[in-house]
Amino acid sequence: MFEKQWPSVLEAMTDGVWVCDATPKLLWINSACEELNDIRREDVCGKTVQELFGQGNFDNDVTHEVLRTKKPVAIIQKVKSGRVLLVNGVPVFDESGEVSLVVGSERDLTELNLLRGELEKKQQLHSRIHTELLAMKLRDLKTQEIIAVSDAMKQVMDTVFRVADFDTTVLLNGPSGSGKSMIARVIHDGSPRREKSFLSLNCGAIPPTLLEAELFGYVGGAFTGALEKGKTGLIEAAHEGTLFLDEIDAFPLEAQVKLLTFLDTKGFIAVGDRRVRQVDVRLVVATNKDLRALVDEGKFREDLWFRLNIVPLRMPSLTERREDLPQLVQQFVGRLNDRHGSSRRLDSEAVNLLGRYAFPGNVRELENILERAFVLSAGSDVIAAQHLPEEVLNQTVPVRHVADTPLTLQAALAEVEYHYLKKSCARHHRQVDIAADLGVSQPTVQRLLKRHGLTPSSIHL
Repeated sequence: MFEKQWPSVLEAMTDGVWVCDATPKLLWINSACEELNDIRREDVCGKTVQELFGQGNFDNDVTHEVLRTKKPVAIIQKVKSGRVLLVNGVPVFDESGEVSLVVGSERDLTELNLLRGELEKKQQLHSRIHTELLAMKLRDLKTQEIIAVSDAMKQVMDTVFRVADFDTTVLLNGPSGSGKSMIARVIHDGSPRREKSFLSLNCGAIPPTLLEAELFGYVGGAFTGALEKGKTGLIEAAHEGTLFLDEIDAFPLEAQVKLLTFLDTKGFIAVGDRRVRQVDVRLVVATNKDLRALVDEGKFREDLWFRLNIVPLRMPSLTERREDLPQLVQQFVGRLNDRHGSSRRLDSEAVNLLGRYAFPGNVRELENILERAFVLSAGSDVIAAQHLPEEVLNQTVPVRHVADTPLTLQAALAEVEYHYLKKSCARHHRQVDIAADLGVSQPTVQRLLKRHGLTPSSIHL
């Protein structure tokens, strides 16, 4: 019964089906194959695969490959109709084990490819919109004056904008002076809590014995020296707002369980009290230490670390975001000019020196250096190299700096080049003498001096 119906079964299929013999010659195709290839059964059946190929019906052939390998073969084939098909050829063996027929099935990929193309376009559009939104948000952060030209800071700000809308705890990690407190404020300002309080506490600046009372508050008479009326803690004062705890690594081990309980329940008990108080506070914490290492050393509770480490955000050092340096300098000098009603600028040598300095104190150190230079340049419109501190003027290029900081080889060689050139300029005032000192030609010295913005007469060590 079925043997008589199989042609009807194949005709009902939406995939194209065809059959070739071992000649190979096309024996039969179904209606779906006719439609997919824009051909008619009576025009193609009985012709060899080679004849059909020569007439431009398809761009490559699966049948010969099946006959050669005696295995199923799948190819992508472009056919006369302009469609792109996924073609599977399967061998059918006779009693002697030779291939007697090749049965092929065809599926249209044209629509799938169009959908894939549309999806890729939408993904590209989404990426472009996301980039433009990030740029818009960065422009809107003029009040915070966030500089994010470098990829490292753009990634930080991308994470900040993503996490700001959620009440999840954020753990900021990064070296001192990298701007963790400013980022914490940006998270608050970008959140639904922006109209409420933003309070901060440096855990390392409070004696461990008083930190619990400062954070959770206390009732009158809770301990010697306590205020008679008691005191509201920062957690309660920050209700519906954001609390930023800096140097969380300094939080006393014995009080960490109380902080963990608060994170889990939003409830706390003030020092000397028995009543549980409920508050709604978003917590952002920061540290310049490796909390995981402190956990391993038994100096920080592992369960608290897990609870704080929901959204970790690493702040890059200034060395890792050197592309931001020019705008940071411009921002700080502009701020000083506005404050003092002046219009000073840095000369090229001062800019070059700052561009090569390692900044162990990061952005905070840069700000301090520029303020010091601004004060020392009083009476002048130019902040020159001589106004910079000794550590910037006499900087060397230690092996640690070149090896450990994320510089390209070209940048590292440029630092070494600048260091030796500057030292030689301090010893000699003629280019020919500098060339002899460094073992290069005078034109090379001239080119290097121009590249690094140096003049021998201006160098004094």
